[in-house]
Amino acid sequence: MIPANIYIDEFGNAHPDLSKKGDFSHFIYTSAIIKDPDTEKARKILQEICMKYKLGENLESRNIKNKNFRKRKDILLELMEKLDFVVDVMVIDKSKLSGDGLKTKKVFHKYFQSLFVEKYNHRYESYSIHAYRVGETFTDELRDYVVRKSVNRDLFHQDRNFEIADDKDEKLIQLADFISGCLGKVFCTSHFDRQYIELFNLLHARTSITYFPFESYLTREIEEKPELDRQIMKMNYQLIEKFFDSAKAEKAREKARLLEYLRFQSELNPNRLVSTTELLVYLNNFFPAIKSERIRILIRDLRYEGLFIVSHSGKPGYKLATRYSDISEHFNHFLKYVVPMLQKVKILNETLSQHSFNDINPIEKDPNMQKLKELVAGI
Repeated sequence: MIPANIYIDEFGNAHPDLSKKGDFSHFIYTSAIIKDPDTEKARKILQEICMKYKLGENLESRNIKNKNFRKRKDILLELMEKLDFVVDVMVIDKSKLSGDGLKTKKVFHKYFQSLFVEKYNHRYESYSIHAYRVGETFTDELRDYVVRKSVNRDLFHQDRNFEIADDKDEKLIQLADFISGCLGKVFCTSHFDRQYIELFNLLHARTSITYFPFESYLTREIEEKPELDRQIMKMNYQLIEKFFDSAKAEKAREKARLLEYLRFQSELNPNRLVSTTELLVYLNNFFPAIKSERIRILIRDLRYEGLFIVSHSGKPGYKLATRYSDISEHFNHFLKYVVPMLQKVKILNETLSQHSFNDINPIEKDPNMQKLKELVAGI
């Protein structure tokens, strides 16, 4: 397997006090991941972009202000056109952190950086991780902790490395810094900027997102909805959370990725239906052999597990149910197929019965048709 080079930066801070205006509601880790053979190519592209857009020697997100949003978008488009990379994001809701431990900066970074890094043992056979230095006072301690806790080396996986560096020493950390600046203002509600959704929409097909805790950061909007809609939305989020808390998410990685994507799209626009093609583009980043038919099977199975994934008649695509009307439209969608089929069965059975003087009457005489008999009686 080709080694992965993983560059990590963050958006926000670990400060626990959220009472002041301007405090960051969320802390967001972002990794930009490229395959090892593309490393020098990536360095060259980064250098060319700095020269082209008059950025000096470094691509630093903080130097591209909101008023220069067009420049940020152009840089992102150029990076995506010239370089194949994937993005991994972990969104931490600081208001949901309990206990005093995680409210200490050192403990916060140890816990979440090791949690963020640990997943790469399952994803890549070999990797080199370069994380941005978060503090001079405990850099060595943090590195040693993450290596001991989350970098799993053994006889078969010795080529796994983790280091903490400055983005001036390891220039490609600037790629993660820039991407973090593009996505931070979508995920961090205290600094939310609607125009940045445009950047997320460019990146989403190559982006993986996890949350801590796995609770939607927009669920406070539930309280503003009518009673039935509140119940539907709350039940759906609880079922999704239960899915990810169970062992299912690790064993059913295709389902987990699909559900993760539908959930975030629901947060961006709860009324939008996500097409099969869009789901296919996203999932192909993680499962290159996946086909449209497989996506339909995954959605079918998730519905059997009780997840509220709905479709609307005459409109292609899927969404998570966020209101009662989603459920009623979904049911009506199936009624348009179920009722005509039952009517056809009833007509055919009546024809057989009438012309055979009831010698042939499957619905009445065949014990295997008892359930069908009950359904036909209801139309």
